[in-house]
Amino acid sequence: PYMLEEYTLDDLKQNPILVWAMHDTDSGERQFLTPLLNTRNLSPEFNHAKILLSVVGEEVYAEASYNLEDRSIYSILIWDGDNTVEAEDCALEAPITLQAVPEIDGEANVAFVLKSKEDYYAYRGDTARS
Repeated sequence: PYMLEEYTLDDLKQNPILVWAMHDTDSGERQFLTPLLNTRNLSPEFNHAKILLSVVGEEVYAEASYNLEDRSIYSILIWDGDNTVEAEDCALEAPITLQAVPEIDGEANVAFVLKSKEDYYAYRGDTARS
């Protein structure tokens, strides 16, 4: 398990889905991110998991949480070397198309469109909101 800022891009490349889990520690129960092992498919029971995404047309990765209800991603962070930056602070131009590395409910290469770098949510290409 990882604390929120403990994992690396290489960790996400090996296991592109991180799920929230509670673990007992010396200081009590704490929330950690745990890699979802043995699968590269984000199924509905793992709503709000963090997933790895690639930025279409760039050699850049991003991460975000997936919301099953409206098929969006949120809390989008762009990997810049060993660190992440918020989308609004990255050097990329909007709109930014992000493609999920893991499958989402059995579907490969799911794309999301971040219309503005200030947006908190990006929606699937087939449900992009105007």
